[in-house]
Amino acid sequence: MNFARVTAPRILRNAAARPQAAPTQPPPSFARCEVFTTIDGARASWLELEACASAPPYQSLAFLKAWLATIGRAGGVTPFIVVARDSGGRLEALLPFGVTRVGPFRIASFLGGKDSNFNMGLYRPGLYADRAALLDLLSRAAALGSPQVDGFHCLNQPAQWQGAVNPMVALGGRQSPSAGHKTLLGDDFAGWVNAHYSREAHKKLRKKAQRLAAIGPVGHRIARNDAEAAEFLDAFAAQKTARMRELGLSHLWNPTLALAFLHQAREAGSLELHALYCGDEIVAAFGGLVRDDRLCGMFISHRSDPQFARCSPGELLLNEIVRNLIDRRFAAFDLGVGEARYKAHCCETEEPLFDTFVATSFSGAVLGAFLSARQRVKRSFKQSPVVWAVISRLRKRWGEMISA
Repeated sequence: MNFARVTAPRILRNAAARPQAAPTQPPPSFARCEVFTTIDGARASWLELEACASAPPYQSLAFLKAWLATIGRAGGVTPFIVVARDSGGRLEALLPFGVTRVGPFRIASFLGGKDSNFNMGLYRPGLYADRAALLDLLSRAAALGSPQVDGFHCLNQPAQWQGAVNPMVALGGRQSPSAGHKTLLGDDFAGWVNAHYSREAHKKLRKKAQRLAAIGPVGHRIARNDAEAAEFLDAFAAQKTARMRELGLSHLWNPTLALAFLHQAREAGSLELHALYCGDEIVAAFGGLVRDDRLCGMFISHRSDPQFARCSPGELLLNEIVRNLIDRRFAAFDLGVGEARYKAHCCETEEPLFDTFVATSFSGAVLGAFLSARQRVKRSFKQSPVVWAVISRLRKRWGEMISA
């Protein structure tokens, strides 16, 4: 018996309604289900699907192995990687979950936590799976847990990725509190700038670039070796630490742990680093993941000193990244999930996301009702700029009290 109670918002119904090629065989029943509690145990299956599946780079083996070894371990996350095969033994899907405890409950969610902007399983191309098949798979996987998993909490899922429909759409869900932000690049930087900046806005940006150049020579670089990567990441950590202190949120930021994760991700080849220099100073830093012809932004930071901040170094860096990506024939660039003025300015496309909770025990159903209600409240707050501004101010004051 499953306890899934989910509804499909419009974005999911629309995605599911898009014409799809008819499956060449009956919908798979996921005849065989395995659960791996180590990332290396699922390595062969993971790499096989990663080579052919349409999925965000946040679900790459290299990225999540680095995350599990650092932030995941610190957070008490246990791998719970679901691998599904058809009756002939052919690999069909891999769901990179991890289990954490929420009070007395054991809940599985996508690995990567808040460091993963987009969450999705790895599926063999052409896979078709209906709601019943997916619920059956998750129910059987939950029973393989020791003890049993109470539910699957799947957040920030794209309804489709690079044109491929996410099979989890069939489960329904609720719209996530925030959307993703993406820009299509085209083949001409001047054309991209004209599409995103008015003449007046472009004039202001040029003046900011000139103002920064008056302080020192300005240049954009991509980290090409370990020494440059360390320099970029150290600058990011210092800038992020200063920003979190300004916001009164230092208690939510662990630079040592973050740097350990980012260094491992970069060494594994899954992280691309950019920096904007002014003289010998890094005034803005950026990190993102590459998959095919798309760069997915993970983080951006900039110097908050007034002489630099008034030049908008973060925005200048983003423009240089776009220029570089167009030169490299990339098709798309995204700035992740969440509200920010610079995201709305640079990205013309919102990518709606959805959340799903599938309960696999009675206690999980109780928790699922609470988590779903919390997500609805969070979305309503985020959709109201006035309410969100008040909440941000309260968070800052609370953080200042904790840090005092």
